[in-house]
Formats: sequence, C-alpha cells, structure tokens
Amino acid sequence: MLIEEDYEKLKMSFIDSQRLFNKLNNVANQADELEYDESGMYAEEEDTLKRHWLKLSVKIVDALDGVLDGYSVELKSMISINERELNLKLIKDDNVSEIKVDYSEDDAISIIQVS
Repeated sequence: MLIEEDYEKLKMSFIDSQRLFNKLNNVANQADELEYDESGMYAEEEDTLKRHWLKLSVKIVDALDGVLDGYSVELKSMISINERELNLKLIKDDNVSEIKVDYSEDDAISIIQVS
C-alpha cells in the first residue's frame, strides 16, 4: 500500500496528466467505432489505435515515475483497447501496489488502489 504522501504525489501526477487520460478515452471511443469485417480490413486501424494507446500510457507512466522517488512504475498490458482502465504496478523495496485508473469519463478519473 502507498503511504499517504506518495498517494498525494500519484494523485497530483494523474491530475497533471488529465489531458492524456482524455486522449486515451478518445482512443477507446475510436476503437468502439471500428467495424470489423471477415477480411480483417480494419486490423491496420486497430494497430494504429493500440500504438497510440501505448504512447499515451507511457507518457502517463513516465510522468508518474518522475514524481515517485524510489518506486519502479510498471504499466500492465491492456486486456482490450476498449477497456478504459489503466493498470499500473508500483514497486518500492518489497512493497508492491497495484493501481487501477478508470478514465471512462472526460475530465474525470477514478483511482483504485487494489493492493
């Protein structure tokens, strides 16, 4: 579990990254609008959206890594591009914290500390 001081740093970093979370939500909206056919014609568009999701997510992780001293921040892989949830693992010494950030609404995030 994160101590209160580190949680406040995490929260402020996520607030500073709100525009990136909004862009992630937009990527999920675009993925929802893709129509797939049997030929896989939209596979290229989906790959482009996945790369964009990864680029935005890495920016959020890098910003967080810059404010949390002593922590290793890992981005867990996405289940689906439509999921609208960022899953992170924060490691400091023997302490491991899992954080889920729901970004399903523009200009709002929900932070859940799983462990």
